[in-house]
Amino acid sequence: MEDLIVLENVTKRYGKITALNDVSLKVKKGEIMAIVGPNGAGKSTLIKVSLGLLRKDRGTVLIFNKDPFYDPSAREKIGVIFERPSLPVSMPIIEFLSHVSKIYNKDFNTIKEVIDLVGLKGSENKAFSQLSAGQRQRAAIAHALIAEPEIIIADEPTSNLDPVERNKILDLFLKINKERDLTIIISSHVLPEVLRVSSKITIMKSGKILKVGEPDDIVKNISISRIRCKDPFAIKDFLEKNGFSLNIEGGNIYVKTEDSEKTSKLLNLISEIVKKGQQIYGIELIEPGIEEILEG
Repeated sequence: MEDLIVLENVTKRYGKITALNDVSLKVKKGEIMAIVGPNGAGKSTLIKVSLGLLRKDRGTVLIFNKDPFYDPSAREKIGVIFERPSLPVSMPIIEFLSHVSKIYNKDFNTIKEVIDLVGLKGSENKAFSQLSAGQRQRAAIAHALIAEPEIIIADEPTSNLDPVERNKILDLFLKINKERDLTIIISSHVLPEVLRVSSKITIMKSGKILKVGEPDDIVKNISISRIRCKDPFAIKDFLEKNGFSLNIEGGNIYVKTEDSEKTSKLLNLISEIVKKGQQIYGIELIEPGIEEILEG
């Protein structure tokens, strides 16, 4: 597949702080690339440098084989969605999109298609201030789609949403990727929520790229077991004596295992604990978070 965005050995500094440290990354046509890392990892700086909104100190940045800092036309086929969308507060969404469509010489059919696609049909006559947080983000996505771009870049697009809306917005990106063959880049500090929609994941920390790969390659065999029990401290020592490190949060025990063999061992130990009379209400496997991946 064609490389639409290429970064090679890119470094960006703010005074004595190195925000990007010798970063190299390629985004191919049709991918949903998630850039994941804790706050301060350099995700937003990476996006801004990739768009040419910030000047790199060293390295190469190309979008459609153009350097976006020196040739802004490289950005013409890119739609951008920010963490906190800022659209005209009192203007109805459909009116705003109509103004935007004139800039790109798009007709009303394009507006209607975009409104239907993002799920704002029936709310298009509401002002931005009247929309819920999820609807505002949908309006921002509609804004980005009007120009019919080839790439969508979304910087922390779910951070201000409740869990239900977060999933709906991510599902919308997946839908857009499939129906319009759009390349999508999503930055996030929450790994589990992007695992199910991404085709490629980049893990960042302290301005460096630590891992790049498909979701299964990133999480490998790491599993997090959540054990719900009556008295977590009563079984804590037993698990630790058998070689398991664990955390207790909210009355639950969280145990990290690095391979299927150790996960099986944990389940056998839980069975022994039950036979000894300890009350276990349930055990479930949950997706590892960014902390577990970085530690792994």
